[in-house]
Amino acid sequence: MRVLLTCGGTGGHITPALAIADMLRENLADCHCLFVGTVGGMEEAMVTRAGYEIRTLRVAGLSRKNPLEIFRTARLMRAAVREATALVRAYRPDIIIGTGSYACYPTLAAGAALGVPTAVHESNAAPGLAVRLLAGRLDRVWLGFAVAKKGLPKGAKPLVVGNPIGVSFGRVREPLPLPQGCSKMVLSFGGSLGAAKLNDAVLSLMAAEREIPGVYHLHGTGARDFARCEAVLAERGLAGDPHIALSPFLSDMPRLMASADLVICRAGAMSIAELAAAGRAAILVPSPNVTGDHQTKNAAVLAAAGAALMIEESFLGNGALEGAVKSLLTDTARRQGLAREIGRFASPDVGRKIFLDVLALVRAKKGRFS
Repeated sequence: MRVLLTCGGTGGHITPALAIADMLRENLADCHCLFVGTVGGMEEAMVTRAGYEIRTLRVAGLSRKNPLEIFRTARLMRAAVREATALVRAYRPDIIIGTGSYACYPTLAAGAALGVPTAVHESNAAPGLAVRLLAGRLDRVWLGFAVAKKGLPKGAKPLVVGNPIGVSFGRVREPLPLPQGCSKMVLSFGGSLGAAKLNDAVLSLMAAEREIPGVYHLHGTGARDFARCEAVLAERGLAGDPHIALSPFLSDMPRLMASADLVICRAGAMSIAELAAAGRAAILVPSPNVTGDHQTKNAAVLAAAGAALMIEESFLGNGALEGAVKSLLTDTARRQGLAREIGRFASPDVGRKIFLDVLALVRAKKGRFS
């Protein structure tokens, strides 16, 4: 089977595409996967590092701040669709799979026009613009949240599958050893690039946590803010505190989440999927700087279900985070309740659902490539 996967923009769109590719390659001995991304996008490095080949198109997202950019974006998109059409004809895929964002639009649009089986995965609770524009033309829209059905246009063919993540989540047997005297672990991070406001709030939280005995706190600052955060800790007399650790990058996330009693993070769909698979109590701080404010919508779904606490970034400076953390760390039953409810959002069989649907979609349109 020849599979064309298209993704880009953020890690939240790239990671599920890689997870789908890995799943297909593991289950189909003759599977060949080719990725399509954007020129200069982070997907080039991530896909290549994962061992896959990638081609790139020159395409840009729609700017909400500068309406004059709409015409330039439209010209680039038209050219990208023509280039993608040539690529599809040359590669002759059995199926084309996208994972949302503007980066997937040209290739999925080209594939649908050529009669190739097409599917897109929407990881968020509210479908993005590219998915909404494409949904009516595609053979399938896989959804990470059931509530996302409400945002799809008439004629879409949705299937709720969950969000594909690494198989290690929820399977870690040996937790991280904590420093002597510590019995609880708080894990926090703001994404690979970090988040300055969340970093500042966590640094203040670390000082407040000294009032709670036995707490160890590990925070991922992101590379660009690591030096500043270290300097702030030093200014506050917390440098070298064995109960506190900063890191520019967090590796082995399955083990870290399995070890944590409480996680503080953004509300990206992949982070939520990882929290659900690990079954961890969480405080979600949605980023206000994402298209369509989809992180707030993701977090609101979990908060309404009693599966996580949500604190908007604008409230971080008024002590809301410190209060919530102190409350949860001293209330085991409440933490366990959040962990239990978020676990209901886990999708352990997401890979099987997508795999079986891929086979069905390919069979349904076999030989229709033109």
